[in-house]
Amino acid sequence: MISLNRAIISLLPFMYAMYLPIQSIFVPGFSSRGYEIAALAIYLYVSIATLLLFRGLRLPNWQAWLNLLATGLIPGLVIFQRNVSGDHSVGAWIVMGTAIVLTATAVRQQAGIALIGLAILLGSLVFEYGVGGLAAAGLAGALVFVLAGLAVSRGIARTTRETEKYRAIELESISQIAELEAAAKERQQRLSQMLGTAVPLLSVIKDTEGPINEELKQSARLVEATLRDNLRGRELLNTAMSKEVQRLRNLGCEVLILDEGGTASLTPSERDQLLQKAVDALQVVQSGRVTIRSPKAEDFKLTVVATKPGQAEPVLSIRL
Repeated sequence: MISLNRAIISLLPFMYAMYLPIQSIFVPGFSSRGYEIAALAIYLYVSIATLLLFRGLRLPNWQAWLNLLATGLIPGLVIFQRNVSGDHSVGAWIVMGTAIVLTATAVRQQAGIALIGLAILLGSLVFEYGVGGLAAAGLAGALVFVLAGLAVSRGIARTTRETEKYRAIELESISQIAELEAAAKERQQRLSQMLGTAVPLLSVIKDTEGPINEELKQSARLVEATLRDNLRGRELLNTAMSKEVQRLRNLGCEVLILDEGGTASLTPSERDQLLQKAVDALQVVQSGRVTIRSPKAEDFKLTVVATKPGQAEPVLSIRL
């Protein structure tokens, strides 16, 4: 079934659709007009199905094809009933009734089938009554109904596309904001950890009497380098890269990491993937000097170069 809101919106056209054939029901001899009763049964089903049933705006294809079949059957049965009874006032509801079904079909995003149905309705009248059949009561109003339904269908389709487009943009923006917030939080946590290491170390150095030993000097150099990385490396220092830089420094490597804005156009997830490739490539480095840069205005996002003193060829030189 459908939501309450659309049920309320559909109620008015449904009530009008049900009102149309009432005049035939109260005409004497209704029970003997079997063909018109059959047409009414078909009309009631397609009206209820099209106006009140099925979730979503788009009418299922199979129901739309049933509506098209009904568009041919309803006028055909009523016209046949008129010929059998010799009373051409029977079934005066068929033109507007069929138009309502076609209009609802168009609004529910089956405009092509609604157009075919309109052609069938007009063809039925012309076939039976000649060109003069186009002057049938209610036909002008029926045409206006269906054409209005087609216009509404196009408007709804366009609005739906735009809504989906902006919803996709909104979801992408929310995702990017969440990734940026997560990256900022990670950087803040790393900085807090560094400060948590640096402050106690500085306190130890301050309280040390006499010359500072080599171990303390090395710890100070590592903390200084890490703090410098956080200032210069910025977006290049995710968890994986920070661990790799620490590994290289523990091996005695000199590491320089410079974020010059080359990865600014990447999303956080894309940047993490890029940095992971760099980390994987750096596993071959055991000594020497390593430079990691993200230069601006280049056709690559990241460059990683590892060299050894006295060796002309770099140990590693890649552009990502």
